[in-house]
Amino acid sequence: MNSQNFRVPLVIYDRRTGFSLISSVSQAADFLFAYWEEYDSPEWSEALDCCSSVKRGAASPEQVSSAFVTAVQGAGMRIDPTLRLY
Repeated sequence: MNSQNFRVPLVIYDRRTGFSLISSVSQAADFLFAYWEEYDSPEWSEALDCCSSVKRGAASPEQVSSAFVTAVQGAGMRIDPTLRLY
């Protein structure tokens, strides 16, 4: 398993694409950057910062996943909880 993969992938429902499967730090960063202008908030910026911190060894994929969840839920997007069962 890639050291930057999330332990449990996240399915995010959004109005642009319908849904996105996010399973790594780089996918989370890409998603956050793509929606940045539309959903900019302190939580969104914190999640982006957390993504870049992984490369420096200052954050773990689990921390990114947590910050990412906080940001997207704060933006009103829904996360499918089904994969958390696995």
